[in-house]
Amino acid sequence: MLIESRRGERVGMRYLQQGIGLIEVLIAVLVLSVGILGVAALQITGKQALSDASQRSVATGLARDMAERMRSNPSELESYETTLGGGTITEPGTCRNTNCTTAQLAARDLFEWEQLLDGADETVVIGGVTTNTGGLVNPRACITHTLGKITVAIAWRGTTDQLNPTASTCGEDVTLYDTDNTRRRLLVINTYIATLS
Repeated sequence: MLIESRRGERVGMRYLQQGIGLIEVLIAVLVLSVGILGVAALQITGKQALSDASQRSVATGLARDMAERMRSNPSELESYETTLGGGTITEPGTCRNTNCTTAQLAARDLFEWEQLLDGADETVVIGGVTTNTGGLVNPRACITHTLGKITVAIAWRGTTDQLNPTASTCGEDVTLYDTDNTRRRLLVINTYIATLS
């Protein structure tokens, strides 16, 4: 029978081991740290992807909304042709709660749609400053019409750098989307609306 001492002295053929060595503790801390950093990076990437997906969903709804507004007022398709974003349109003074002409309806539609685009209906006041919290981040929208073919293009600022989309030049002329428009995101829908004769 071998006897072991409490101080790790050799008694017979064995040594008494006490506790964990410093190197093993350092390795365990290193492995844990790498794991925590990986989880943090995954969390950041997930939040960026969620933000981009949410913005794309809002842009899709807005583009469809404008197409339907135009479809309900087909005699004024030319009146809808414009570039919007950043509060470029002032509120039309007429045609709010009364019967409108088709031109007044188009002007009202564009104003209301830009308000949705900019998120002006959802605001928060921080330190006395009112900030829009809805809509898209730094949006620009371009609506074109050619012989019944309608194109609604919406650009906004994304969270990460990517290649600049080429489906439309909407928003490329502004400096909201970093160098070479690497944060510019774009949604383009095309539809056809027959004009009434």
